[in-house]
Amino acid sequence: MTHTSPALLGLDVGTTGIKAVAFSPGGEELAKAIEPTPTRHHTNGHADYDPAELWAACCSALRTVAHRLSEQQIEPVALGCASMSEAGVLLDANLQPVYPIIPWFDYRTEPQIDWWRHHVGFDATAAICGVVPHPMFGMPKLMWIRDNEPEAYARGRHWLNIGDYAEFRLCGAVSTDFSLASRTLVLDLSNRCWSDELISAIGIRRGLLGELVPAGTLVGQLHDEAATDTGLPRNLPIVRGGQDHVCAALAMGVSEPGVILDSIGTAEAFFLARTAPDMSGRLWPDELNQGIHVVPDLTYVMTGTGDGAGRIDAHRAEVGLGFERYLAAAECPGPEQDMIESLAVDGQALFEKMVWAAGLDQPRQVRHVATGGGTRIPRLMKRKRAIGGRVIQVPLVAEATCLGAAMLAGAGIGMYSSVAASVVEMGALSSRLELGQN
Repeated sequence: MTHTSPALLGLDVGTTGIKAVAFSPGGEELAKAIEPTPTRHHTNGHADYDPAELWAACCSALRTVAHRLSEQQIEPVALGCASMSEAGVLLDANLQPVYPIIPWFDYRTEPQIDWWRHHVGFDATAAICGVVPHPMFGMPKLMWIRDNEPEAYARGRHWLNIGDYAEFRLCGAVSTDFSLASRTLVLDLSNRCWSDELISAIGIRRGLLGELVPAGTLVGQLHDEAATDTGLPRNLPIVRGGQDHVCAALAMGVSEPGVILDSIGTAEAFFLARTAPDMSGRLWPDELNQGIHVVPDLTYVMTGTGDGAGRIDAHRAEVGLGFERYLAAAECPGPEQDMIESLAVDGQALFEKMVWAAGLDQPRQVRHVATGGGTRIPRLMKRKRAIGGRVIQVPLVAEATCLGAAMLAGAGIGMYSSVAASVVEMGALSSRLELGQN
């Protein structure tokens, strides 16, 4: 008899790329495939995704991974999906898309948010869902379709977030998890349910919103059509995933209060786990948005800046320096050093806001965990350590979003005792750098 090893699969439907990665139960990467996210840009400034093209890209990535696992005699045992948030697919009664997907970065929804702020209210919204009205969120997209494409809206029967749609195509489940629902602008954060008050106020049909299911829940099995499309085995367990940032936080060990994840990429994002939401109103003026973690009984606070390490890339292009030459120039006083200093100062200012949001009696107990391409800029990390006065931990975790989805898949089939325990039981964080340790 041929012996096969098990693999957990994570699918990440991201803004610029769709990744499928297979991991061993111990967190070792076994196979990976990446497909570009098929984004369509229009002359009127709008952007969208065709649901069929998006699904085809998912299938292509999964087929490649399935083939590579087959060559290694490795058997997939479960699949979890993560995705970008704040975007959704409207399906009709026959479960067919009725309109293209409006991505989170398309702000055609500003008129809907202006209406929302005037008629529903900034504070009234945040007091229920823990996030402040902004055009990137999910429900303004659905309102835009209602206001501008009424025939499509009238045909709609189900609104699925992008990760929900991938899982629907895999196993037929029509549901969403709490982390993705947290970015719709109509989730009651304290009671963990859809807010009938907000839904009624904005005039959206309540029946469009799917069942709320905790991340790490087994939602179905891979059906025959999807098995043919992806090359994966029929009846493969499909486990409820979550929002990409939150899945990555799970993989990085940000699953207990007092740990702040600093993701330094083109943009810089900060993520903090909490045991309960802070509905006092103190976080709203700084737009420190909250939501529900993929780890049961935890919530989170998240904020960020759109021009993180991307401002260094822009400056490099302006001065005509490659990455290594730019870093060398930054070791001496000059514009390169000034640019890195600005990134360190601005980032640490946001980090301290997150420390304040943690609400701990002893703020010095907060741990700083960093990831992303910015961790490869020595001067940036040195200045962050000096400004913050904290050790910065850099877990040696690749493809954290897919790994988090795979960990949820493992918990969903009982490979790990729970979602919360999956970090320790997988052992994915056994290797890390300690920057600033004496």
